[in-house]
Amino acid sequence: MEFRMCTEADIPGLAGAMSMAYSEAPWNENWQEDKAVRRVTAILSNFESIGLAAVEDGKIIGGLLGYVDPYADEDFFFVSELFVIPERKRQGVGRQLIGALEDVLHGKNISVIQLISIDDNDTFYGKCGLTKDDVSVLFKRC
Repeated sequence: MEFRMCTEADIPGLAGAMSMAYSEAPWNENWQEDKAVRRVTAILSNFESIGLAAVEDGKIIGGLLGYVDPYADEDFFFVSELFVIPERKRQGVGRQLIGALEDVLHGKNISVIQLISIDDNDTFYGKCGLTKDDVSVLFKRC
């Protein structure tokens, strides 16, 4: 398995892997191909976006997508998506994607990673060294 920076040519493969990853519990989401491509494209179009792909035998099996979030005293990196195809979950792929991201961010002098996640993923992210912040996520349907 290799980890590499994504290019525009990777968007369909990332979208497919993301769709598969979210098709099972606890998400049980049904991503249409065009909507998944649109999401991946939107994230990779952000300011100083970074996309990392986990590739095995020429196939994208996981991805990490996000962007630099400039702030007053330091820049953060916001992870919009981290996903691994179902048959490769619980095999260290996600943890290795976070490790590869840390290597990239070290070179950019960014030392904070942020993301929003469901409670089901707390154990995984804890193993990766992430902890809960004091910030709440609020939303409203309009």
